[in-house]
Amino acid sequence: MKAKRFLALLMVTLMVVSVLGSAGAWADAAPASVDFEDGSMSFVSVYSGMANADACALEVVDYNGSKALQIANGSGKVPYVAFDVASLLGDKAGDVASIDMTMGIVNPDGEFYACSGNVMLWVDGALSSEKHGWSVYMETKNPKTANVALDPAKGEVFSAEQPLMVVTLEVDNGATAGAANATLYIDDIAFKDADGNVLEADTAAAFTAPDGFGGTKDMSNLQYLGADAVELEGMAGKAADGWAQDGVDMTEDFLAALVPGAVVEIEYSSETGDMWIVMPDATVGWSRVEQQTAATNLSKNICQITYEQIAAVCGDDVASWGARLQCEASGAWEVYSVKVGQPTGLKNLAGKTEIPDMAGKAADAWAQDGVELTEEQLALLVPGSVIEISYASETGDMWIVMPDAAAGWSRVGDQAPVCNGSVAQVTYEQIAEVCGDDPTTWGTRLQCESSGAWEVYGVSICSGAFKNVTGNVEIPEMAGKAADAWTQDGVELTEEQLALLVPGSVITIQYASDTGDMWIVMPDAAAGWSRVGDQAPVCDGNMAQVTYEQIAAVCGDDVSTWGTRLQCEASGAWEVFSVSIGTAAE
Repeated sequence: MKAKRFLALLMVTLMVVSVLGSAGAWADAAPASVDFEDGSMSFVSVYSGMANADACALEVVDYNGSKALQIANGSGKVPYVAFDVASLLGDKAGDVASIDMTMGIVNPDGEFYACSGNVMLWVDGALSSEKHGWSVYMETKNPKTANVALDPAKGEVFSAEQPLMVVTLEVDNGATAGAANATLYIDDIAFKDADGNVLEADTAAAFTAPDGFGGTKDMSNLQYLGADAVELEGMAGKAADGWAQDGVDMTEDFLAALVPGAVVEIEYSSETGDMWIVMPDATVGWSRVEQQTAATNLSKNICQITYEQIAAVCGDDVASWGARLQCEASGAWEVYSVKVGQPTGLKNLAGKTEIPDMAGKAADAWAQDGVELTEEQLALLVPGSVIEISYASETGDMWIVMPDAAAGWSRVGDQAPVCNGSVAQVTYEQIAEVCGDDPTTWGTRLQCESSGAWEVYGVSICSGAFKNVTGNVEIPEMAGKAADAWTQDGVELTEEQLALLVPGSVITIQYASDTGDMWIVMPDAAAGWSRVGDQAPVCDGNMAQVTYEQIAAVCGDDVSTWGTRLQCEASGAWEVFSVSIGTAAE
């Protein structure tokens, strides 16, 4: 009898344990707004608007026993991945008080390395400086649940105007240890209201980019090609290992555009950041062109090689270059496009001050519309300044009109347009050539015009232009330096780095600061503690440049008296992503 009672008690105990165990599993599988089990990621997009943004690849894959969003880092920079919360949740987006999500890390070498990043929101038309950190710091905590509590007092609310949550991977100790870049996985995202209820999401929603989300294509050190540039069909998707080539035969249209002055532009990713071309069938023999010295942007995802550089290797007769064009890099690579065209003359401009009332102006062909400039805006029109117009027009052209100039109604820039169908630039000097050297005689009204129906998206007055720089050598210890407003931090330069500071050299800084500005400080100069570049900064909130000549004007012509310490500084809290020294191409 006792045996039967024992067996009955044991069965009840096992049933209880079983139920408790199942309850524990159910607790682990907490409800989620988004679990990726349907394979959809239509509500996700890569954000490229920051100077350190990585061109990462997104895919829904199997991970940790379920489906998850895979974020593959492309170039070792920072992935910024945006989730359109407003589209996912609709009317319930404003109820979000907290967010939970599962974060996981996988390194290709199979080892575990701690990684961390941030969660930010899109606030007031830009990525917020408020950050919520996450980390995967122990192998036993990989994956790990990240928790974000929103602070409405800091503008952290979701709406149609502020729809986005942006997740970053900023510290990758695997890459630091010499391993390949970590791959990040995100799963089981739970958007919760103030009572902790998980809000239901429509995972079929499409990502809707808010104004300003797209950022700008990184054209640092590059020339802008015209809208009629010819793409080489068949190159998109070509890929190979380091020092291996792949390509296609050039089309008739591509060859027809490959004339003196033309530029071949390659958009790509590579493990080492470099890219060039190979002409394997050239009459002079197998030819590698601009190996590791092609003009490359700071993001290391676009490079350009000129007709003249190819001709220097393969000869002046294009017919002798052979039909086949191949790409190559020193690390595993993939190409997204290859095109050839003529440079437009557009420059990378700095110190932009927007004329907000110009946005949305539109008219028919040969009709003008514009605004009255304020005294502050007129004061920005000085020698070296440039008016930049973002636009669309049926005919692709755009210029300005000064209707009230003392010299009479004046059309400026139509005879020598610098535009590519979406961006146009008119210099102070072009206006002065038509309206006279005295800006006070130009009148206060600025209008736009085109030979086809047109619309303007934005107009800015810019204080200067960035220099195209070649042979950039990074100062790796500067990456990650940060400080509060008017506080400096930096590094001791090596002999090799100091040797790069010669006439014509340029220090380029990729950064973020609360106030948008950035310069350098040489604290140990013989001339005394020296702030350089703050009076004439060439910066745009993402990139700043300080020339050798600017430093020499403050610290003297003898580099040996500048001291060995280089520091950064801004008038607002700041962070530096990279600092490099190169040579001005102009």
